[in-house]
Amino acid sequence: MLKRKNKNNNESAKNPQGISVKGNALGRVAALALVVIAAPILLGFAYLLLLRDPGVNDQQLQRISQSFAAQQASNIQSLVTGMEQRLQGAAQSPLALQAIANEMGKDVALVEQAMLDYFPEVISLRLLPMGEMGTASFEGGYQGLRNHIEVDLVRRAGAGDAPHPESYQFEGKWVSSFAQLASHPRIEDRSAVILATIDNGLLATRMQSLDGTGGNFALQQQLADRSRDAAIIASHGTAGSSGESYLQVVSIPDSNWQVAFSPSDQLVSDMQIHATGVLAVLAICMLAVLVGLLLVLKRFPAALEAQVEKVIAAADRKSPLELTVPELVTIAKQLRRATLRNLRQASAPAPEIPVVEFTESAGTDLTNPMFQSTNIIDEDEDVLDLDLDASTDSPGALEPAPASTGFPDHIFRAYDIRGVAQSELSDDMVAKIGAAIGSIAGEADEQTVIVACDGRTSSPRIKAALIKALMGSGRDVIDIGLVPTPLLYFATRHLNCHSGVMITGSHNPAEYNGFKIVLKQQTIAAGGIQDIRERVVSGKFKKGTGRMIREDVVPAYIEEVISDIAIAVPLKVVIDAGNGATSRVAPELFEELGCEVVPLYCELDGRFPNHPPDTSNEDNLAALVAAVEAEGADFGVAFDGDGDRLAIVSPSGQIVRSDVLLMIYAEDVVARNPGADVVFDVKCSRNLAQLITQHGGRPVLWKTGHAYMKEKMQETGALLGGEFSGHMFFGERWYGFDDGMYAAGRLAEILSTHGDSLDDTLAGFPTSINTPELIVPVPEDRKFALMEKLSKEADFADGKVNTLDGIRVDYQDGWGLFRASNTSPAFTARFEADSQEALDRIQEEFRSQVGAVAPDLELNF
Repeated sequence: MLKRKNKNNNESAKNPQGISVKGNALGRVAALALVVIAAPILLGFAYLLLLRDPGVNDQQLQRISQSFAAQQASNIQSLVTGMEQRLQGAAQSPLALQAIANEMGKDVALVEQAMLDYFPEVISLRLLPMGEMGTASFEGGYQGLRNHIEVDLVRRAGAGDAPHPESYQFEGKWVSSFAQLASHPRIEDRSAVILATIDNGLLATRMQSLDGTGGNFALQQQLADRSRDAAIIASHGTAGSSGESYLQVVSIPDSNWQVAFSPSDQLVSDMQIHATGVLAVLAICMLAVLVGLLLVLKRFPAALEAQVEKVIAAADRKSPLELTVPELVTIAKQLRRATLRNLRQASAPAPEIPVVEFTESAGTDLTNPMFQSTNIIDEDEDVLDLDLDASTDSPGALEPAPASTGFPDHIFRAYDIRGVAQSELSDDMVAKIGAAIGSIAGEADEQTVIVACDGRTSSPRIKAALIKALMGSGRDVIDIGLVPTPLLYFATRHLNCHSGVMITGSHNPAEYNGFKIVLKQQTIAAGGIQDIRERVVSGKFKKGTGRMIREDVVPAYIEEVISDIAIAVPLKVVIDAGNGATSRVAPELFEELGCEVVPLYCELDGRFPNHPPDTSNEDNLAALVAAVEAEGADFGVAFDGDGDRLAIVSPSGQIVRSDVLLMIYAEDVVARNPGADVVFDVKCSRNLAQLITQHGGRPVLWKTGHAYMKEKMQETGALLGGEFSGHMFFGERWYGFDDGMYAAGRLAEILSTHGDSLDDTLAGFPTSINTPELIVPVPEDRKFALMEKLSKEADFADGKVNTLDGIRVDYQDGWGLFRASNTSPAFTARFEADSQEALDRIQEEFRSQVGAVAPDLELNF
C-alpha cells in the first residue's frame, strides 16, 4: 500500500472546515519591513562613515589652514608696513635732509650712525646720495652694498619707484633689505636712498606670536623664475606627515612674499571625526528596529483579532461601527449589508418583494486636504480660534484708531513697536498694525512678508492676528515659526523675500511683546514706525487676499554659519539661553561648530522662570558666572529673549562688558582690513576708540539703537559695529545685522585661532574705572520732555557736550552719559574715568544738573 509522503512546511495545510493556511503573511511583512527600515539606516551610516565625515573633515582642515595662513600673513604685513612707515619718517627727518643738502661724506656717516640708534632691529643702514642723473653712481664700486639685489633696490628707489622688500642669503643666513627715497624739499636735485637690512630671524620671531603647535608657518619669497618653487625665508612651527594635503598659501599684499601653512599631526588628529560614536548609534538604531518589530509581531495578532471581532460584531445593525483600522471599514459595511439581506430573505413571505438597497453616499470628502483651510498657526500653539471667515472688507473690520485719550501712542517707539501684550497689543490693535504694515509693504512693491515669533506666551495669539491682517491687506506670508530674531533677518537674505515682521518683546519682561519690522532688507526706524502709527490712526488700509506657506530656515542658517566660522581648537562653552528663542538653535549651532556645549536654561519657556531675558543687567548673569567657573569652560555666553544680543563671561567669572568685547572683534577685523570703519554707540568706553585708531581703523560714534546702528553701518560701509547693550553687527563675512549667536561664534574662532585664553586677551586691553549701564525709572510720557529740557538747560562748562543721543560730556579724565531709553520707560546713564575721584566728581556734576531739571527723579548714581 502506497502512502502519501508528508510535505514540508511550504505545503499548505487544511483544517477540518477546508480553510487553507498558506504560510505566515505577518512574518513575511515583518521581514520586508526589517529590510525596508534597515537598508536606509545602513546606507545612511555607510554614507556618513565613507563619504560625508571624511569630506567634512577635509573641508574643516582646509578652512582652518586658510585661517591660520591669513592670520600670519596679516601679522607679517603689519611688520613690513611698520618698517616702511618708520623709514619714510626717517627720510623726512631734519638730520637726513641736512646731510642730503651738504653732500658731505662725514655728515652722511654721522646720519647713518644716528639712524641706527632709532632702528635697533636692523643689522645695517646706509644713506646713499643720488648722482646728478637722479640715480646712484656705482662706477667706483658698489659703495659697500652686498650684492646686485641691494644695488637694484637702490636704483629703483632712486628712480622714484616704491620697491618691495627683498630677501636673500648673506654669509649663510637669510636677510631682508628695505629701500626708501629721501628728497630735499627745497633743493631740487638733492636726494638719497635709505637702505636698511634686517636679519630674517626678526620675521621668524614675529611669526611666533601665533602658536606653532598647530602646524608649520613658512614665509616664502616668490622667485623671478616662476617655474621654480618659492624660497623659504623664515619659518615657525612643525608640519605633520599629512600636512601637505591641507597646505594653504596666502599672499601678503604689496610684497613678493607669501605665507604657507601646513597643519601638524596633532591638529589633524584633533579634527578627525571618529567612527566609534557613529557605529554605536548604528547599533542602537538596529537594536531599536529589531525590538520594535518584535513588539509589532507580538501585539499585532491580538490587535488584529480584536478588530476582526468588531467587524463580526458590526454585522449586527444595532452595534456601533467603531474601528481603528480604516481598511476594515469597507469589509464591515459589506458584511452588515449581507447580514441584513439574509435576514430579509429569511423572514419575507412569498412572493418575495424586491428589496431596494440603499448605499451610503460618498458625498464630498471633507477630509481631503484639497478642501482644508491652511492653519496660520502651529498646531501646538494655544490660540486656535482665528475667525478666518471674518472679512477685512466688511464695514468696521479695521476701524481707524482713536486719537483721543486711551490710544497707546507710546507703543510706537524709536525703532520698533512694543507694549504690554494683554492690554496694549489686543487682537484689534495687532490687526490694525498688521494691516498698516501690509499696506505699506504693498506700496513698496513687496508682495511677500516673512513672519516669525519668539517663545513668549502671547506670541502665538499675536502671530495669528498679524498673519490674518497681512493676508487681508493682500500680502502673501511666509511663516518661519518660532525662531530668534537674527533668523528673521537671515530669512530676508536667504529667501526670495526682503521684508518681514518679528514678533518679540526682546529683552523686556514676559508680559511685554512687540514687532521688529524689516522692509526691503532694512530695519525701519523712527520714520517708518511713525508711518505705521499714522496709518493705524487713519485706518487707510489696502484690501486683498493673500496666501500663506511655512518655511524652516534653521538648517540653512546653521549651515551658512558653520561654513563661515572655523574653530581651530574645540572649546568648552556654557550657553545660557534664558529659556528664550535661542534655546533650541544655539546649542545645536555650537555643537556643529565643534564645541563642547554645556546648556543652561535651554528649555523654551516664555515665562522666563529662571531670570529675566535682559543680558545687559549683570544680575541676570549670576548663574552663568557660576556655571562657567564650575565647568572650567573657555567662556560662557548668554542671549537675550530673542537672540540679537549677547553677554560674555570669561573663565575666571569676569563679565566682559560689550565695549571691551568689541575691542576683541575690532582687533581681529581691522587687522585684516586696515582703515576699516567701526561703529559704536554713545555708551561705549573711549578706550575703544583709542584701540581702533591704534590698529589703523576709523572709530565712528553713533546713536544707541539696533536700527540706527545698521543704518550708520550701511552709510559708512563699516565692517563692524556694536552697542554697549550687547548688539554686535558684522559687515565682514556676514550680513551686517545684529546676531548674538554669530557674534559668539566669531569670538570662539578668535580664541581658538590665537591660542590665548579670554582672560589673557582681556589683560592686554587698557582699563579704566567705569559703571555698568544704570537704569533710572521714569514715566513713559515724561521721559522725552525731561530729556529735551535737560539738553537745553544743563550747564557742563568744564566738559565737551555731545547731544547726538541724550547728553554725553567728555572731560580730560573721563566722561558721563544721560539719555532716554528707546525701549523702556527709563533713563540710562553710564560713567567712566581714570580714577575713582574723577568718577565721583563727574557723577556729582550729573546729579546736580539732572536734579535741577527734575528734582523728583530718584537717581541711583
